[in-house]
Amino acid sequence: MADEPTPGGGTVNHCEVKSICDKVKDPATAPPPGGGGSTGGTGGGGPQVCSWNGKDWPCHDPEAGWFSNSTGCYYRYVSPQPAEGDPAWEGHKPSDGAVYNVSCKFTEDGVGTTEPRFFAQAPAGPPPDNPVALAREAKDKIDFSDPVPGIAPKDAAVVGVPVWLWLDQSKGPAVPAPVTVRGNTLAVTVTPRLLKVVWDLGDGHEETCTTAGTPYDPSYGARRSPDCSHTFAAGSGTVPGGTFAGSVTVYWQADVTVTGGTQRIDPLPMTLSTPLAVRVAEVQVLN
Repeated sequence: MADEPTPGGGTVNHCEVKSICDKVKDPATAPPPGGGGSTGGTGGGGPQVCSWNGKDWPCHDPEAGWFSNSTGCYYRYVSPQPAEGDPAWEGHKPSDGAVYNVSCKFTEDGVGTTEPRFFAQAPAGPPPDNPVALAREAKDKIDFSDPVPGIAPKDAAVVGVPVWLWLDQSKGPAVPAPVTVRGNTLAVTVTPRLLKVVWDLGDGHEETCTTAGTPYDPSYGARRSPDCSHTFAAGSGTVPGGTFAGSVTVYWQADVTVTGGTQRIDPLPMTLSTPLAVRVAEVQVLN
């Protein structure tokens, strides 16, 4: 039975190789209380459909309210409620329950006449939301930008000289904005959080950074990055193509908050990876 509302991870890989540089230019829901139910889904699955006497009916009608599979009626909470003593209360007091408009006489064209009736408890309610499905829907709406690596020094790294590593944020926000998806009774908010950035430099070593890194500025000279850097111990001249083939992988965590319910949902992971090529030059010493 559907009722009247009561008052009140995947991985994406890209094959474009990024040259070393300091500025990248192009780089089946349960039935609702009271015996209702639906054959449709929740969380973006389209309008829900209920069934009675072998015929499908919309689970919710903006005029009639929520449909009941067990009685074949629509129920809509009367707002405002009738004054105490009104015949619709059937001798009850407002503290005993509430009055709902009940639409049960159907015609070929739709719902027939409507009459108010007293119920001690809500005769039905919106189909329950699936908070996990809502969380996934919210995560799918978040724009996780593909990682664009920033590397300095420009053109080629040098053996023994610290290399600065960072994510170029000119292509998108450092951290995407939270997204909220609302169901029948719940609102689920997904908030992205950067966990780590793993840089595989292709020389057999990885650097794991807990931030997006600091963009390099020439005024920094040969200083090491304060939060994300790597020093090559050998040049890339002897490897195929003259470059180290590596990748940068960003690990996100989408924290989930449920409003309107007591459910707790584990964070949702999201991983994005982009290949990169790093050319490393040997220092030539002349006597």
